[in-house]
Amino acid sequence: MKLTIAVLTLTVFTSALSACPFCLAPMQTWAEMIAEAEVVVLARLLVAHEGSQTDKPYAILEIVEVHKGQDVRPAGKRVHIDDYLYGQAGDLFLVRGGFRDMATPEIIETFATDEPDSPPPAESTAIRKVSATDAADKPVSASTSKTFAWDRADRVSIASYQYVTAAPDPTDEARERLKYFLPYLETKDSLVAADAWGEFANATYEDIVANGKSFPADKLRTWIADKQTSPERLGLYGMMLGLCGSSQDAAFLQQQIGLPTSAEIRFGVEGLMGGLLLLNGEDGLRFLEDSRLKNANASQFDCFAVVQALQFIWAYEPDLMEEQRLRLALHPMLERADLREIAIRDLARWQDWSALSLLPRVFEECGADDPGTVRAIVGFLFVCLKSGDLDEVGAAAAERLLDRIRRENGRLVRSMERDFR
Repeated sequence: MKLTIAVLTLTVFTSALSACPFCLAPMQTWAEMIAEAEVVVLARLLVAHEGSQTDKPYAILEIVEVHKGQDVRPAGKRVHIDDYLYGQAGDLFLVRGGFRDMATPEIIETFATDEPDSPPPAESTAIRKVSATDAADKPVSASTSKTFAWDRADRVSIASYQYVTAAPDPTDEARERLKYFLPYLETKDSLVAADAWGEFANATYEDIVANGKSFPADKLRTWIADKQTSPERLGLYGMMLGLCGSSQDAAFLQQQIGLPTSAEIRFGVEGLMGGLLLLNGEDGLRFLEDSRLKNANASQFDCFAVVQALQFIWAYEPDLMEEQRLRLALHPMLERADLREIAIRDLARWQDWSALSLLPRVFEECGADDPGTVRAIVGFLFVCLKSGDLDEVGAAAAERLLDRIRRENGRLVRSMERDFR
């Protein structure tokens, strides 16, 4: 479990300031996919064949509207997709396509015949690709170096198609773009809601902050209190409420965070904690310390969520609290075998050389069973000695501990010395 949390820390905060702090790895949004595609059409499903022992699955659709690439694909054509589409005849699909090099191994015939029930052509070792056509239904190019193929088809409703096609381009000003997606975060259409969340997950913290005054605090409270809200959204909503809320919202977030339980793992609670710190600063930190960091009965995940919230404040809101206050909040984690490695690495990054006096006892408790923490201690010692910030007493103490570790685990120290050169 300790390894899992260490990996999570690396994943969440090594790319600080590049995306939403409390969102999972950002997904590609519809706006990005449409920007990459050469042709985007709305098409109606005519036939979906599951395939058999002799026939591959395929689908035939009729184009209803061309959103992008009008000069390549005229409306009214039927197209063939070499894949099975889940849906009923008449369902709408957003279909994307573009030109590929003929050298691409995949060979697909892109245009269907006029008969909707006609089977796909017999498989051949050299199926001829069909060129895309222009509005006059003539080949765009006689060249065989490029060929047109459909990449993907996704079922949509009229409402979701209108949302997708009306979305601002990814190259538009980011802060303005978020205003379009905000009303769709919890819409009933799951495709739209997921895409709107993805836009916020892709957004920088600065762009999210710039829209803070427009966030609906009442709706955020409702979404946070809803047990059905997915964890990845819970963290985002907690942070958003921290940016737009009041003292009453701080009390609400503290209530939602609640007291730690060993039986429950609440992914997304770190965002609620981050929102609480944004609203309540020092008072919020004392609550998290007393209920988690200084509580020996608090679970590993509860304490790790607090560590993530502290990392968020350090990276994104450095003026909210004094640096030394945040550093000292991590010191109790040095007493927890499941989190001390993470705490030491953070304290080294945060240049908390006051923690040096606590490390000899931590090293004594590690033994041979916790090489990760020993490596973190050695890294801390290398960094603080290299910083030049230690006085003579501190430097001597760091050298003594490093010499002791070298005597007991010289191979580890030598390997890390090579890394730090």
